[in-house]
Amino acid sequence: MEIFQLRYFVAAARRLNFTQAAAECHIAQPSLSAQIAALEKELGTSLFHRQGRSVRLTDAGEALLGYAERLIGLEEEARLGVRRVVGLEAGRLSLWTLPTPGQHLLPPLLARFRSAHPGISISVHEAVPARTIAEAVLAGRADLGVVHLPCALEGLEQRPLLTEELALIVPETHPLAGTTPTLASLADQSWVWVPEGQSPEHPIFAACLAAGFTPRIACVSGSAGGMQALVAAGLGIALLPRLALSPPPGTVVVELAAPRPTRTLALVWRAGEVPSHATVAFMDLL
Repeated sequence: MEIFQLRYFVAAARRLNFTQAAAECHIAQPSLSAQIAALEKELGTSLFHRQGRSVRLTDAGEALLGYAERLIGLEEEARLGVRRVVGLEAGRLSLWTLPTPGQHLLPPLLARFRSAHPGISISVHEAVPARTIAEAVLAGRADLGVVHLPCALEGLEQRPLLTEELALIVPETHPLAGTTPTLASLADQSWVWVPEGQSPEHPIFAACLAAGFTPRIACVSGSAGGMQALVAAGLGIALLPRLALSPPPGTVVVELAAPRPTRTLALVWRAGEVPSHATVAFMDLL
């Protein structure tokens, strides 16, 4: 049973005239008659009483008509649904991101995307560490992820988004305030840190290792805002990406001497897979 056969059947059932039904369907009348005959053969019963040029539905034809109309309607809805997704009138975009880009980098980009494509639903999920985000993308729970590099997880493609310098935040009464220290000179300091940032995969921890020391962590906080509040309270100093800097009263930002450490944010998605139309549109916006 093919959808085009059902279209021919419904046209004939409505008009009760094969010639008129064929004209409506833009085919020759013998072709329409042949397809209806093939449908009757498949179903094992006649669908029309044929009396010369006039026809009327059999009981089987009456039973089929409602189903056929619904199936044709569903096919039209399906085509419309696909057209809406392809045309970016509908669809979804799921993003997993580190908190800092989720709060400071993505919002204006998503606002532009939403303005251009209001029919697309957007979901943003913040997570740490970066590997958790990469694994979510790889597992299909997210279309895109925003991570820091390196992100060595097989099966993902990546595109760098932003490379930013790291800066130091210290209490305003700290001896480092107003200086330009090298990162290596800070080996003996007490640090405020993030729980997930204590491995060489984390760019800030890696920067300290590259400067020749392992940071002496005095206190940890789960957010950049919490870290800066702890610095203001005098619990230590913190090294943060510029996107995350929002110095509270009682703190100052200290610029490090060159070469300053950096971190690179990147977009990741599943390799070898055709991204959704909404995903491609968002990537084109970046």
